[in-house]
Amino acid sequence: MTRTFHSAAALAVVSLTVSPGVWAHHSQVLFDMNKCLTLSGTVRDWQFMSPHSWLWVVVAKDKGAAETWAFESASPPQMTEVERRWSRSVVKKGDKVTVKFSPLKDGRMGGALNMLTLPDGTMLRAATPACAAPQNAGAAAPAKPN
Repeated sequence: MTRTFHSAAALAVVSLTVSPGVWAHHSQVLFDMNKCLTLSGTVRDWQFMSPHSWLWVVVAKDKGAAETWAFESASPPQMTEVERRWSRSVVKKGDKVTVKFSPLKDGRMGGALNMLTLPDGTMLRAATPACAAPQNAGAAAPAKPN
């Protein structure tokens, strides 16, 4: 193989890995990454899949009402790169969990999953870095962004 071929191949690989368009799909523009909220609830569903993993948590409200929150995370390979203990079976329907997340900017019930605390107290990071100091919202829904 010639030096020119190797140079062209290297340039192609570098341009694909640093091109902003390649990573645009994974933008966090929907989330307020300057906020870190925490809530606790019961797992309704866990989808550990590509291109994004999803966690749905039912949060108890006053007078027996409940809200379902949706949390988006990365693909399984990206999540296991951050925390090797992630798997399809790490969380199950009915588990009581605590979620640390960056909320959606539009105030809907959801956000970007940053950290998940399992029923046994195990904490799994879903993002690098996990969001900073949490604003604890307890079992109730966090305040909607202004």
